[in-house]
Amino acid sequence: MSNGIYFYRMQKSTGFILIAVLFSFQTLCAQSSYVSNLIDSTIDVMKKYAVNKKTVDWKGIADSAKLLAKDAEKPYQMGNSVRYIFKSINDFHGAFFYMDSTFQWQPNQVNVSDSFRNEWKKGVRSITMMLDKNIGYIRVPSMPIANKEEFNIKAQSLNDSLCSLLSKNNVKGLVVDLRLNGGGAMHPMILGLKQLLTDGKLGEFHTDITESWILKGNQFLIDTVAISTIKPFCNIDASKIPVVIITSPITGSSAENLIMAFKGRKNTILLGSRTAGYITINNGFAINDTAFINLAVGYSSDRSGKLYTEAIDPEIPMTAVDKFNDIPNDEKVKAAAAWIRRKF
Repeated sequence: MSNGIYFYRMQKSTGFILIAVLFSFQTLCAQSSYVSNLIDSTIDVMKKYAVNKKTVDWKGIADSAKLLAKDAEKPYQMGNSVRYIFKSINDFHGAFFYMDSTFQWQPNQVNVSDSFRNEWKKGVRSITMMLDKNIGYIRVPSMPIANKEEFNIKAQSLNDSLCSLLSKNNVKGLVVDLRLNGGGAMHPMILGLKQLLTDGKLGEFHTDITESWILKGNQFLIDTVAISTIKPFCNIDASKIPVVIITSPITGSSAENLIMAFKGRKNTILLGSRTAGYITINNGFAINDTAFINLAVGYSSDRSGKLYTEAIDPEIPMTAVDKFNDIPNDEKVKAAAAWIRRKF
């Protein structure tokens, strides 16, 4: 009898311990299940669309990402996990957004000089001027877009600046300054400089499909779909004048696509520093009602079909101090003007 009682008590005690352990485990799962599902959903999108989707170990990434987020009760605590995922697929152009939080993996931090910081504080905008009686200068700023209407608004604004410069002066060469251009949308940048380019294919997106960038009249199209439209107030063909594009380590993303659109244009050269290397095509994907990601899904090519998978090197490397408050005496601008004069 005593043995029977002992066995019963052990079973009851063990059952209590087992129930307690299960309760704790279920509580932990309840706390982190949303995070776990969010990681799974994010990886599911990446497995389908990421540019490097065929070259990574997705199961290993998922397991490690969940381990890094084991103590995360809310998505706000997913930073290390999300950065690990982006690092694992070598995507430093993408980002994860949850409510007011943004997580992004940055392999290298660019040391920004005081001249860049001071100019950003003032607010980067388009600037035009004549460097001498025949050489013009235009700064093309970053163009972040909040809605579709802004494509046209920003393209028109840039083109108005270019037309004002070209129509009022005897411009025989142009310096295009992209040093402060960190990206945004490429469409208004390319269309805004339409007088410098010729109609036709200027480049392509390469994802699971191939889509052409087309300049046609006063419109920018992706294949046959018009993305931006402007109404230029000047009718000037400047497609043959010499152009120097000045670059910096900040020049990135859509600014690099703008450079690609000029590749193959005659009498055109890059001067300055290697670009930022944010050359992947990014698309946005909703993960759920409160989270979404920007994801690198492909690369771009220029009009000749050359694919760009890393930062762009200038034909004329130059590392002089940038003088944004004294453009005519900026060493890079002076070197660009000298190159243009030799082309007259």
